[in-house]
Amino acid sequence: MKLEDQFVNKTYYETFMKEHETRQPIEVLGDAFVEENALETSDLSYIRFAQGEIYFHYKDYEAAVFKWENIHNDFEPWAQKNRGDAYYELGLPSMAEEIYKAIETDSVVLKTEVALQLITLYIEEEKTDQAVQMIKQTVAMNPDYPDVTKIARAYFEKNEDWMNAVELAVNEAVRTESLQWFDVLKTYIEKGYTSTIAPDYFREALFVLYKVDQIHFEQMAAALWKTYHSDNNYLNWILEFNNLFAQMEIHSFETWHELSAIYQKTYLDLISGNYLLKQLTGIMPGILSNWIRITDGSHALAASSSILAWNDLFPSSISDRQIHEAETILYQADQNFDQLEYPLELFDTIIKWAKVHDLSVSQRLKWTIRELLDFDTRHVMVAGMNGSGKTAFIQSVVADRLPERPTSHVMVARHDEQSVLAVVSDQGIITAAEENGLQLEADAILEWRSPSQFLKENAMTLMDTPGLNGPQRSKVYQTVYFADALLFVLNANDPLTDNEIDALLKIKERVPDMKIHFLLTKMDMIYSKQEAANLVEETKEKMKSRFPESELLAYSSNYASRETVSELSEFIQKNFRIQHIEDLRTAKLIRYIRESITYLLKQRLQNENDLIDSIHRREDMHAKLNGAVNQLMDVENEQIGLIRSSYNGILTSIKSELLTRIPEILRKSSDFIKENSDFRKIHLQLNEEMNNRIRQMLQSEILPKFYELVTNWIADSEKELQQSQEYLDEMAEGFNQLYEEDIIALACDFKVLDDWRRDADRMANGIHFESVNILLRHTPSQVLLKSAGKLLGALSQNKAMLYNKYKRFIETQDYTDIAHLITNKVLLQFELFEQGLDRDIRIFFKNPESVLRETIAETESTVAAEKETLADMKENPEVYQDPLKLFELKLHQYEWMLAAKGMAPQKVN
Repeated sequence: MKLEDQFVNKTYYETFMKEHETRQPIEVLGDAFVEENALETSDLSYIRFAQGEIYFHYKDYEAAVFKWENIHNDFEPWAQKNRGDAYYELGLPSMAEEIYKAIETDSVVLKTEVALQLITLYIEEEKTDQAVQMIKQTVAMNPDYPDVTKIARAYFEKNEDWMNAVELAVNEAVRTESLQWFDVLKTYIEKGYTSTIAPDYFREALFVLYKVDQIHFEQMAAALWKTYHSDNNYLNWILEFNNLFAQMEIHSFETWHELSAIYQKTYLDLISGNYLLKQLTGIMPGILSNWIRITDGSHALAASSSILAWNDLFPSSISDRQIHEAETILYQADQNFDQLEYPLELFDTIIKWAKVHDLSVSQRLKWTIRELLDFDTRHVMVAGMNGSGKTAFIQSVVADRLPERPTSHVMVARHDEQSVLAVVSDQGIITAAEENGLQLEADAILEWRSPSQFLKENAMTLMDTPGLNGPQRSKVYQTVYFADALLFVLNANDPLTDNEIDALLKIKERVPDMKIHFLLTKMDMIYSKQEAANLVEETKEKMKSRFPESELLAYSSNYASRETVSELSEFIQKNFRIQHIEDLRTAKLIRYIRESITYLLKQRLQNENDLIDSIHRREDMHAKLNGAVNQLMDVENEQIGLIRSSYNGILTSIKSELLTRIPEILRKSSDFIKENSDFRKIHLQLNEEMNNRIRQMLQSEILPKFYELVTNWIADSEKELQQSQEYLDEMAEGFNQLYEEDIIALACDFKVLDDWRRDADRMANGIHFESVNILLRHTPSQVLLKSAGKLLGALSQNKAMLYNKYKRFIETQDYTDIAHLITNKVLLQFELFEQGLDRDIRIFFKNPESVLRETIAETESTVAAEKETLADMKENPEVYQDPLKLFELKLHQYEWMLAAKGMAPQKVN
């Protein structure tokens, strides 16, 4: 055993034991100590070191420390370490730590042992930071030392310190090239402990693992791919891995099933519409290049078609060598795939993407694709010149007559148990009552479903199209892409003219493989059978020279007998048999899916223009609403001035009357004085009488008059306010017409009038007039007169004189002040009512004002939001354009797949 191993295990004392020694080690060491001590030049350090080990094993730690303190030879560092161990066992960790840290040695083993002891000490004392630091230092210093990495891993996992655990696994995997450590790292990855770590951190580990084991490399890459898939580092990971993988030499005998599948899934994820092209152009060539290097049989078609489609979209981004390799793989790959699943999934993806971005795929295109998937029905387009009899032909085989409709639109007639007409437009599909008339969009299609034995038995749908010599002939050329075959209707009066031939050649140019057959109608106009037979032969001869594979049937719509219809069915069954209808419809699906992409792009541009128009319209509305508020304020102020002025006129009239009547009543009160009156008290009695007469006048004359005047005033005010309401109703109607919906109602508060009526009743019937001091004032004249009455009133000979004095005094007194005093008291509540008129009228108009101001605020908010949306649309057009371009890429890839299958080679270039 090595000496350092003995130091580690504290078994150095065994070197003093002879073979087959039976005595106790302490006895042996004691004898050795005596012998050594007897020498002239003795060195007892080695024996003391060994004795300390014995004491330690017997847990006599103090004795052990004593022995080890006296070691001064080359064993001293180990003795110092052992003293630390003893203090640790004695429960003195701080002393042990101090001793451990003081050790100076060149021995890696000793350093490692000291570090392990410190780790144990820190763990027990829960000094996490110190423990982690010491563990990392120890692993870096001596990772191969027994249990070092095991202890480190166990500690990190126990404390869920996954960053350090991952770091340990990566470093050890790279250092040892051990699959065990790579498996540990893979476990961490699969549990999600590495998701926040930058992808380049694993570069070296992956590189090393590829050299060690390809299968484990593929599994590790798959685990990392899954971890980063939903993370912000996803694109960084793809770029990092592709750069690394591109540097690795791939051998032809190697298989990469899992990684090839991951590449396919990644490619489809990236072109699903969730990423912009500027994010993909830097990483997609690497993805496709690596994918084509390792693709297996099950992914070869997808890989090769993807790289070819991408190269068409971004030429020169992939090397010519790989393009050539992709073309070779494409035509050698297994062509057994569901040719409908791919385009339908793409179309479904487009619909979902459009919904998320507030767009919608045309309902007309949805309807078209749905019809194309009905493989049990043949779509036969009926075309011809105006007046050829094509509509009459269709009418003759449909039980219910075709509804009247604009001849500028395509009508699809098909069998159904119920008769119903539907309008299929970009905006939707609606049923339309025939008698109501139809307002059709330019590209709308009419679908007429009705019972038809002929259509049912022949499993066909007929499409009546506008005349090829009319202004809407372009719709015929659009419809040919939907049709499976063409039945061209000729007029027996002038069959197969040059114009008809030119139109047919244009159709053949668009759809070279379409079957074209002819129907010669209006044969009932030919009176001679021989002439009719000659006409048919001449027409056939002319037809065959241009269209050698076409057939002709003579037909009379007016005399469509059972025999004639039977001949027509036989003609249809023989000549319109569609071979490989799924293949035929697949090419059509591609066209209409591409049209859907174009439609969405146009819709996006239209939405931007609509948003601009909406902003302008709302800004104009905002200006109009502000103008309406100003107009409302003018009306309100006008009504306040008018109504208040009118009411003030009443008060002025009443006040004037009171100021006139009160002095008159007071002067006439002189008739209350009699010669036999008690002039000692007459001033009191007369004062009361005057108040009573004024009170009587107010109750019987003034208040009834006021009530009548106010009642009329309220009625007049109601008329004025009603006119204002009518004006506001017209204003609201104007705004609602602009908004094209009823969103504004400017209803005034007519309860104000009820409050006025209640207040008028209260003021007219509930007035309380308190007596005022008229003759009890301390004016000189009143004082003299009252004093004379008290002094002379008891003498009868003085009554005549006092009578005349009082009477003259009452009749000549100036009552102006008294009249103003009484008038002000009486009119106080009427004036308070007047002061509240402004508030009441503003309450009357409060709701219209609130509605207008709220609408202004909503309009401002909407305009701000729309401007923000518009700015984002203008600044980031790629948010909409890029996904649509990627959808086009997927469609183009599908065309390559079909080309490899020999179905659509003309589509890929």
